[in-house]
Amino acid sequence: MTGKAILLLIALLVFGSACTISAAPAPPPTIERANQPTAQPRPTRAPQPTPSLKPIQTPSWFRDVVLYEIMPISFYDSNGDGFGDLNGITQKLDYLKNLGVGALWLTPIFAASDDHHGYHTTDYYKINPKFGSEDDLIALVREAHQRNMRVLLDYVVAHTSNQHPFFKDALGNVQSKYADWYRWTNAEHTRYESFQAVAELPSLNHDNPDVQKYLIDLAKYWMQKANIDGFRCDYVLNVPHAFWKKLRAELKAINPDFLLLAEAWTKATDIATYYDGEFDATFDFPLCGDIEGSPDALGDSVLLGTRSPQLLDGTLVAEQKLFPPNAERVEFLNNHDTNRVMSEVKGNVSTDSAQVMQRAKLGADLLFTLPNTPMIYYGEEIGMSGVKSSAPDYDKTRREPMDWYASEYDAGMTTWYRPSLRNNGGNDGISVEEEQGKRNSLLEHYRALAQLRNANAALRTGSYERVFADEPSVYAYLRADAVSIFLVVLNVGRTAQALTLDLSATSLPDGSYTATEVFSKQTFDLSGYTLTMNAAAASGYIFQLTRR
Repeated sequence: MTGKAILLLIALLVFGSACTISAAPAPPPTIERANQPTAQPRPTRAPQPTPSLKPIQTPSWFRDVVLYEIMPISFYDSNGDGFGDLNGITQKLDYLKNLGVGALWLTPIFAASDDHHGYHTTDYYKINPKFGSEDDLIALVREAHQRNMRVLLDYVVAHTSNQHPFFKDALGNVQSKYADWYRWTNAEHTRYESFQAVAELPSLNHDNPDVQKYLIDLAKYWMQKANIDGFRCDYVLNVPHAFWKKLRAELKAINPDFLLLAEAWTKATDIATYYDGEFDATFDFPLCGDIEGSPDALGDSVLLGTRSPQLLDGTLVAEQKLFPPNAERVEFLNNHDTNRVMSEVKGNVSTDSAQVMQRAKLGADLLFTLPNTPMIYYGEEIGMSGVKSSAPDYDKTRREPMDWYASEYDAGMTTWYRPSLRNNGGNDGISVEEEQGKRNSLLEHYRALAQLRNANAALRTGSYERVFADEPSVYAYLRADAVSIFLVVLNVGRTAQALTLDLSATSLPDGSYTATEVFSKQTFDLSGYTLTMNAAAASGYIFQLTRR
């Protein structure tokens, strides 16, 4: 093996193998012929490292979908009472299908004592009347399935509300039937453990067999009664591993294709433990943190160009080594507990609106071309803003009503939250009405990206391989399978970059290639394996490579 080949092998082993599309993309790159003769032999290519962990069995359908998070109260109001509801989601299934969505995650829909987000459960067997009825849920799932879309419900079992009848009966009553259902810290059962020391959210005692049976029975009830496709399991860190193993065993015995998705907001080494006979998939909080920075602060996102995208490498390599093959991850730029990505790309100061939109599109480019399942947080696709507020609103400002219309006043708009200082207002250019069908809009970019991913297995389940560039603001990689090869080049920097990308050290099969930028449709012949291009600031390029 040559010295150059050895260096290439070391580099690959160290670094691992590891947004919006518009019809008017950033200025197209130029691809020039390499200086060396095309007949020059390619360097020996290092093999991909083989994971040593045993593969796990997960529902294969989840690898092929785009996931969409909905807070029902904020999405679409079917009856004019100001609150979004289940029937409203049903009415918007065609919008979601047209967007390219293949699965929905609904935040909690059961009876709860909190005013908007639903995580303070008071009755797991009753739909929150604000959202509708059991029949409405059944109809929603049925209509989604007719469109080949899956439905996940939020499974919140680390704690209940302190208004739950079981807790109210047990508080201060050691003779209660439910006395051992919660985690008490004194003999009188007047003090107790709770979620993040929030008194309204007492922690359940999952070591109690009666608690286990109750929680698993309610899971079976909804998976069978409503024919749902999976659970997003809330705050799994506060529940023993033994419970999750038992839940998985019993639910998979009924339906092996049922999905269990964990919210494990922690480091990768700890997330890895939840794939051991427990969950099919987890949210990729480590990678989201690399991209977004602090979930509660602005100005520190990689998408702003102030931090190097090379930060992603460490997480991607670690997860490849730690997680077993077939372990699914959900990639996301924001969710209901973080600042919205549009606010992240605006940063702390007002910037040129065109550059802000370009950076939002760049984030989408990354989201839809990385390995694993991408997730859209409702309103992300139209560029809704949202930053955590001070008391008393807190997260409400990150969960504002979906903006369907320019005026914000028409059928279906929810009105449950409309303060004067909200992040999203009327006639601001950010709404489905204002972006639908518009060539350069963020909405159409998201739609084009989702459709590109849905049409190409290489972007869903294909291999991932880094392509290294000298410029630290540039992140590039190959996605490939036996049918298609894509080269993704992302420049998060604030200036244009002249790049030379050498593909000779990758696993690209030998041959002569044509590169076509999938959105601009401009086509160039590669001579050899060197791509020389000018990448505009805050721009992404997705090339499809074909033999010629």
